[in-house]
Amino acid sequence: MGFTLVEVLVALVIVALGSAAVLSALTTGADSTARLRERSFAEWVASNRLVEARTSREAPKPGSREGEVEFAGSMWQWREDIGRTPIKGMLQIKVSARPKAADGAREEWLVTLIGFHGASVASPPGADAAWDIARRSPP
Repeated sequence: MGFTLVEVLVALVIVALGSAAVLSALTTGADSTARLRERSFAEWVASNRLVEARTSREAPKPGSREGEVEFAGSMWQWREDIGRTPIKGMLQIKVSARPKAADGAREEWLVTLIGFHGASVASPPGADAAWDIARRSPP
């Protein structure tokens, strides 16, 4: 027995709706993956900036500064806010990161990390860091 034209059309509509739902789910998954990748890179940019501030030989100066860095083949913007805390000799370092928009528009900061720099954890003035052996040992 054969199919009528109405049955074939109904079957095609069902297949089309199912295909549209699958494509929508795939698109949503791809967008989520791209956004998570972007957030991960932003976290690495902020974390790198925070580590640089915490491990510098001199305590960072309180205030705000912004900059750009190339990371993972893209340009990223970071903002660093350094402020004093109620504990003497302890500074709070707040670093935010976002991708640099190609058209110059400003997006929201994707990631904000907070760390601290204290006088008791800094290297003594004039001393090389323990991991910086290359500068002290002759070639």
